[in-house]
Amino acid sequence: MDAVAQLRQLLAAVADPATAAPMAAYMKHIAPFVGVQAELRRRVVREWCSQLSVRTADDVYSLAMLLCREPEREFHYAAADVAAYWRSLLDASFIADHAATLLLQTPWWDSVDLWGSDVINPLCTRYDCASTMWHWNSSGNRWLIRASIQHQRGRKQHYDVDVVFALSAPHVADSEFFVAKAIGWALRDIARYQPDRVQQFVDAHPQISTVARREALRGLQRR
Repeated sequence: MDAVAQLRQLLAAVADPATAAPMAAYMKHIAPFVGVQAELRRRVVREWCSQLSVRTADDVYSLAMLLCREPEREFHYAAADVAAYWRSLLDASFIADHAATLLLQTPWWDSVDLWGSDVINPLCTRYDCASTMWHWNSSGNRWLIRASIQHQRGRKQHYDVDVVFALSAPHVADSEFFVAKAIGWALRDIARYQPDRVQQFVDAHPQISTVARREALRGLQRR
């Protein structure tokens, strides 16, 4: 039995099929679901990974792509789980050479943000991925733009505010919801530690979308 088939058996063994349809509906039917909740999926994938022989970043990419090609959404999440599990094998070249391809396999906010929080953002903290983030930011693809703007989320007071503002500025008037939300969340996070700078950014961009402005103001009100 190959590795992906083995994972399919493991997930099926813990799935609740009654939850599959509601999960798919919540994600706008971007893909069908097996019916496995997130924490249980992560636990199953970790145990599965511990039995595999993965030695290089190319191995990680190949396995993640196999998972992305499966129809059910849990396998798409598992692709990011796999990359996170073997993150020590990855560096800036993985972001430059493979991350966009993986990110754009059946993309929706759930998978894009999972790749961001568990793989892209940690690697961007450890390595210089600035050129890739700028490339994504100018790509015209809403998911790559979203990932670039959010690539520092989780850094708390260690945001490079100038970089986040520069990545956000070209898109402040964008009415695309998922881009606007990314800008708003970044501003909201920064507002916890540097509220004056967020206020200055909002004031300097009167054309900022309603969604981004609303999230930024929430951050300022909560400080």
